[in-house]
Amino acid sequence: MYAKLTIPERLKDLRVVDKHLTLEQLAEQTGLSKSALGKYETDDYKDISPFAIATLADFYGVSTDYLMGLTEKKSPKHRTSISASE
Repeated sequence: MYAKLTIPERLKDLRVVDKHLTLEQLAEQTGLSKSALGKYETDDYKDISPFAIATLADFYGVSTDYLMGLTEKKSPKHRTSISASE
């Protein structure tokens, strides 16, 4: 049996293990502040905004449900985009 990762652990694992990035590099690539990203990877993550969750999920190619610990499946569901003409 394995322990379920917490939100901060998931974020740090994606950054360090999957992408091999520093907080500075992640901040540059996502447009989120280094200080906010650092807080998200600690127990002070409770103030993470929906925008940050969506931005990080998109950057890492995972679902927001995975980041929030609601599923163990990393892959996002296929979304159909709605064009402006619809």
